[in-house]
Amino acid sequence: MMVSVVLLSALVFVIAVSLVVTRRLQRQLDQAERKGMELLLKNLSTRQRQQYEAFGYFDVRGSDTGRRYRIFHGRFGNVRELGPNDRVSIGKCFLPEGELVAGDCMLAQKIALENRESAVLRIALPF
Repeated sequence: MMVSVVLLSALVFVIAVSLVVTRRLQRQLDQAERKGMELLLKNLSTRQRQQYEAFGYFDVRGSDTGRRYRIFHGRFGNVRELGPNDRVSIGKCFLPEGELVAGDCMLAQKIALENRESAVLRIALPF
């Protein structure tokens, strides 16, 4: 009986600690997401910001070919080339290294396409 009480107490303690750690990590992730989105929005043009706020995506023009790309909210598999009449066409899958939040990834994708499009196209996986 005493062993059961000790084991139950230990289980309750482990669950409580787990909840505290999970909440702390979630707060840190939420803060990182907010900061990433703030940085992204500060670096979008007025038109891009309006597009993103209205539709959850923004358009960029490639530095080398002049092609247009649409960056949707996300970390990967979120970039599409725009075809005739601004229709979404071929997907381009590429992302920066590291564990980055969505805002940071989208900003890196924007900067890469607007400044190093050819390098991006060499590594991007089509989908």
